[in-house]
Amino acid sequence: MVSRRTLVFPVVMGLLALSACDSSGGEGDFVVPTLASLETIPTTIFLTENAPPPDFATLALDPIEHGLAAHSGWAYAVTGSFVGTFDATGEPAAGTISVQVQGNEPGQTRRVVLEIEGRAFLPGETPLRLEGVRFSNDYYTVDVNGVCTADGGEQPGGAAIADLSAGQVIGGVARAVPTGHRQTLDELPAWQYTFASADARLPAIHPGPDGAVTLAADLWFAPQASAVLRYEISAEVSGVHLLWADRASSTVSGTLTLRYTLDAAALDTPPNISVPHGC
Repeated sequence: MVSRRTLVFPVVMGLLALSACDSSGGEGDFVVPTLASLETIPTTIFLTENAPPPDFATLALDPIEHGLAAHSGWAYAVTGSFVGTFDATGEPAAGTISVQVQGNEPGQTRRVVLEIEGRAFLPGETPLRLEGVRFSNDYYTVDVNGVCTADGGEQPGGAAIADLSAGQVIGGVARAVPTGHRQTLDELPAWQYTFASADARLPAIHPGPDGAVTLAADLWFAPQASAVLRYEISAEVSGVHLLWADRASSTVSGTLTLRYTLDAAALDTPPNISVPHGC
């Protein structure tokens, strides 16, 4: 008898592969109708007195991890949750996600650990934990049963996990400008940025015909590292599908939160990424 876990795994791998092949088009480019926070721009004097360095007056941050390839090593996490209901039945809908990513640029290696559960995000009830490692063009994937598969990039599964990125989950911002607010985060000077609703890309949200999204966002950028340190989204959604949920099932309504966090201490320290156990 084939287990539900065995059935769900290839379905999700297929969806991840499609996402990896085209993370910039389709329903993932749904534009939110309004930006619920950071809309009031401070006075010109305040902005001038608290401006970031001149080269960072306007930023293109799509995908949100843009610029990390310039560092020899890096690590970040994307975490999120959803609490709401299925529109068709009114039953509770929930989901959680965690994506931990490390990169070693000189070694051309990358490691991703994806943990996800909940029918709001997945085709079924079974929680998934998948690990993907890339060494140049060689891929290793550890499935939900702890079984490792090695391939040379010929199969889409390994690349789908090992190349999964923050931009495929939390998206990015086409154009952001400083608000004038600044603080020190992880010992780095950081400035807060805002953006127009039309400049936000949210690949986690796939709207139905009557889908709606109201977004609140908080974005902090460190010019010294040329990287986003924090990016947090809270979205009130209705009539949407989320992430890799079954598109044939009911849409959901509720609150989606997503957070991108860069590990500033890991910048320019290439991580030791090894072949997964059992490969």
